[in-house]
Parts: sequence; structure tokens; C-alpha cells
Amino acid sequence: MELDVPPPENGDHGPPAIWRYMDLPRFVSILSTGRLWFAKAATLCDDPWEGFGKAERLKVPPADNCPELAIRGAPGGTRTISVPQMMARFSQRSAEIFENARDHLYVNSWCLDAAESMAVWQIYGSLGFGVALKSSVEQYQRAARLEVDSSHYISGPVTYHDSLESAPDIRRDFRESIPMPGFGLRGEVLKLGLHKRACYWYEHEWRAVLYQDSRPDIVGVHEAFDLEQLISAVYAGPRAQEFVVEVVSSIMDKFLLRKPLERSVLLRSPQREIASAD
Repeated sequence: MELDVPPPENGDHGPPAIWRYMDLPRFVSILSTGRLWFAKAATLCDDPWEGFGKAERLKVPPADNCPELAIRGAPGGTRTISVPQMMARFSQRSAEIFENARDHLYVNSWCLDAAESMAVWQIYGSLGFGVALKSSVEQYQRAARLEVDSSHYISGPVTYHDSLESAPDIRRDFRESIPMPGFGLRGEVLKLGLHKRACYWYEHEWRAVLYQDSRPDIVGVHEAFDLEQLISAVYAGPRAQEFVVEVVSSIMDKFLLRKPLERSVLLRSPQREIASAD
């Protein structure tokens, strides 16, 4: 079964909100650099299935009587290869890149919801010392100053699957239609970044995904954003004491972020009306 994140309720029919929960050091880093962190999928240890994909591939046939092509510039000089052998190797190379998508994908994740999420506050926001940025998909797209062309980038809500391994969305058949490494294959690899297991459904995740050539030593990349366009408001965590709110306000002043600062009211007691005496 596949689970799509339901559209958030929005009484004013404005753009749906996205939320980015973080601790204070990350908040300071964003304001001081004007950049958001895109983590390599392979480093996201909380979910070892990030970027998971499966691909069918051709088997390399033995040498046969098919016409052979001469390949120049190969190590040791010119060598020959039959067309079926060449297509099989293309198929295997594309399948290898597809199934190792976690080494190529870099993600920046937000929570797509009309209001704050207590569950996500508890996991990512440090509750008493956490901060959340409120934005929208449209603001995010306008604010992005990505240093890659559009063929290296995708964004959208995550689809959740009860069984990711059997989900057709993450399977490809590279035995007949073989995307060559480059533009065509990149698009297929990028799509894997928008699928996760249903056990993470509570995150209601919307994310941006970048494709990079395999770089084993790189754990993530910082991408520039116009923070004035990106941020609608800043929220202090549900258990934030007054001094924490003051610290967040001071940080915003230091970096000239002129946006509303709200204090989360998720743990505020309900207001009870007191009946007046006749």
C-alpha cells in the first residue's frame, strides 16, 4: 500500500505550509551562511533504505558471431566488442548507478503540514531549545539559488510505501529501454529520493533532492537561499523558556532577519471560561 501525504487543511486557501525543525546551532548556521544543508542520502543513518531502488539488467553475452565494433582509446590500445555485449554493459552500468542512488542523492527535508507537529518537534527540534522555520513550497522555490542546473534537481512530497522493496515506483527494467548515464538516468535516480517506508509517514515530508556524481568524501552540500523570501516566521519550541525566546530574538536581530518570532503554543493549557456570578 502506498501512502501519499494528505494536503494540509488550510482555511484561507493559501499555499500549504512547510516546516523545518532544528536546534539552535543549525539555526545560527543557516542565518550566518544564507545556505541550507543537503545531506547525502547514504549518511542518513536513521533510515538505511534512503534512495533504495532495484533494476533489471542485461547479462553480458559470450563472444559470438555478431559484427564487432572497434573501440579506440581503450587501455592497451584498440579492442573490439559486439553490439549485444556493448548494450549489456551499458545496461549493467545504468543499473549499478540506479541501485547506488544513495551515493548520488542529497536531500533537504521539510514537514508539509498546516500546523506544527509535536512528533517532529520531539525528534528534531529539541523541544526546549529548538527552532522551526515556517515557509511554503512556493517560497522555497523562489528563494533557492541552487548551483546546479534543473536536470540535477527535483522536489515534491514523499510517497510512503508499506513495502519499499516491492513498490513498483522504485523498480526499473533496463533490459530493453536503457537510459545512458547522464540526463536520462539522472531523472530516474532523482525520483528515488521521493519514496520512503510507511514507518516514517508521521513526518509528512516534503523535500528537495539534488543529484551529484559519486563523491565518497562528501557528506553533504550547502546551497544558497534568499532567507527573506524563504522564511515566513520563526517558532521557538513548545518547552522554550523565556530566555530561549530572547536568545532566538537576539540571533535574528544580529543577522537582520526581520520576520515574526512566535512561541509554540502546543503545550499551552486550554483557556477555561469562568461563569460570572449573577
